[in-house]
Amino acid sequence: MKTVRIVSLIARSAFMLAMLLGLLLWIAQIFDLYMLLRILLQIGMTYIHETLGITGTLAFIILAFVAVWKRELRLLGIFSMIYAILVVAFGVTQPRILVGNLHWLIQGAHLLIGIGAMYLARGVERRYRRLTQSGSGRQNSETPVLQVM
Repeated sequence: MKTVRIVSLIARSAFMLAMLLGLLLWIAQIFDLYMLLRILLQIGMTYIHETLGITGTLAFIILAFVAVWKRELRLLGIFSMIYAILVVAFGVTQPRILVGNLHWLIQGAHLLIGIGAMYLARGVERRYRRLTQSGSGRQNSETPVLQVM
């Protein structure tokens, strides 16, 4: 159970850092902050962003495999695997989709897909933890009876 929590934390942290770097680059482009943009490109910010995205996606795929091996979480695990493929496919092709004045729509969709991956990774972890705790007879005092996910 601790392994699932650590893998989930790695996935969500990598996605969060990638999101922050992407937003920083986006803000620098929107407000024409040439000095900030130049610094970000010199340190290879896009490669760092891609590496963090790949790291988060790999950790997310590990969570999906764990969910697939649990019978009660199998459907969530399959959906997570499909979503992970979507994250990778959209992340790789995003710079080439709708190039021009409307590219901000694709960037916004890219951001939303990343946020969805963070949310789904947390959901897999929570459901796995709830399933393993209920199976061992322990009750978690911090988990409410009715929990909206």
